[in-house]
Amino acid sequence: MTASHRSVVAHLNADECAAALGDLLAERADLSADVERLAMGRLQRQDAEVVANEVARNLQRIPLEALAAGAGRRRGGYVHETDAAWALLEETVQPYVDDLQRRARLGLTDAAGQLALGLVAGLYRCRDAEDGTVLGYAGEDAAEELAEWAVREAVGAGLHLRPGSLAEAARDWSLDEMLV
Repeated sequence: MTASHRSVVAHLNADECAAALGDLLAERADLSADVERLAMGRLQRQDAEVVANEVARNLQRIPLEALAAGAGRRRGGYVHETDAAWALLEETVQPYVDDLQRRARLGLTDAAGQLALGLVAGLYRCRDAEDGTVLGYAGEDAAEELAEWAVREAVGAGLHLRPGSLAEAARDWSLDEMLV
């Protein structure tokens, strides 16, 4: 592959990359086992600390403009800023829940478990939300309630988290009780 081809591939967006991979596999079915192996290896790798940092950063960076856009008078009623804040928080956390469920369905329980623990740890880091932030508008127990939801989803996905692991991720919350 020439340098110009590499640069084109590097500039593909996610959809174009997926389409190119599909085209390649259609042309070269002999590569499908290698692609499957590489994909499985990528999905098996998950670091709870990396997830925790990302979750906390994403929750703390939700702009107040998004809250303002979601709250207030709407056709058919009024959306309170607390409800709008919750919608934004759930929208931010949902992809992590979806990902842990996807990995659990694939039998990648270690990676799904690391994702769940990272999600809880990231939420725990957001427990003392400042007033005037989207987290603050959601209420003082928002992070813990989101963590409880995530744990319920993880348990519902068939994950068996190690006893004590949630207490390590969120020491002041009683999430380990949910594993019984």
